[in-house]
Amino acid sequence: MTENWIEQLPGTLRQVARQMDMSKGQYIFRFGDKVDAVYRVLDGEVCLTRFSPEGAEIVLHRAREGDFFAEASLFGTHYHCDAICARAGRYLSLPVASLRDCLSNNSNFAMEWIATLSRNLRRQRAAQERLGLKSLRMRVIHYLVERGEDGRVELAQPIIRWATELGASHEALYRTLAEMEREGVLKRKGQTLALVQRRPSSPV
Repeated sequence: MTENWIEQLPGTLRQVARQMDMSKGQYIFRFGDKVDAVYRVLDGEVCLTRFSPEGAEIVLHRAREGDFFAEASLFGTHYHCDAICARAGRYLSLPVASLRDCLSNNSNFAMEWIATLSRNLRRQRAAQERLGLKSLRMRVIHYLVERGEDGRVELAQPIIRWATELGASHEALYRTLAEMEREGVLKRKGQTLALVQRRPSSPV
């Protein structure tokens, strides 16, 4: 999907867009750096962080495949956080001057840009809502309903990373999945998980 998106970029932007191979722990930009690009994750994960006055690290956002990051800085002058590669991968750098020009002069691209950001925003809101659920089982169900088709999802990441996304340890997630399988509410085969659709009881 992300590769197709690159091909759909306006020619002037595609010519200056740059793919970056990044290693885990590598900084893409730091707080206070001059804004020169907006980025999209092609593969991997980027953690956007800031530090509190007391020195505690605060995670603002985790950008994964298909997500943009630093888009809020499109019309700014300096980045307001650090962007650290949390998992090795590839990232697309879109120079801000060319991006602004395309958004101003290419209505089709501007609409696609808005649609893409809207999809990302819905995913982020759903993720925040999911983390607010007290029960890990409910987080699993929420994820499968929100991200899947008829409650069926093929995970594109190892269980250990999915557990982090759900705000749990991988041991707790394995236990929860096993319990759900034993109770017949979940079927799991490899990386594919599916909620068992139960028919409502017939009225007596």
